[in-house]
Amino acid sequence: MDLARVIGSVTATVKDPALVGSKLCIIQPLDADLRPVREPLIASDSTGRRGDGELVYFVESGDAVMTGLGPNPKLPVDAAVVGIVDDVDHRGLG
Repeated sequence: MDLARVIGSVTATVKDPALVGSKLCIIQPLDADLRPVREPLIASDSTGRRGDGELVYFVESGDAVMTGLGPNPKLPVDAAVVGIVDDVDHRGLG
């Protein structure tokens, strides 16, 4: 799992049937000090409760595929928000 900040949303009226009801958001991956790393990406939102500016944690690749609900729990996604972060207590190394 990695940290990210929600920086936007995506609306798609035509999509894979497995994504119907799934919210999509644009997230900016962050390091442990909450600094941006990598390029932003689109992620499904399995929490259904995130908003712009929210600090979240997400999974990618095979882990993201398994975040679906219902009769077909496999979503055709590469990234998925799986939680909302309340607090980060980072002590660093050394």
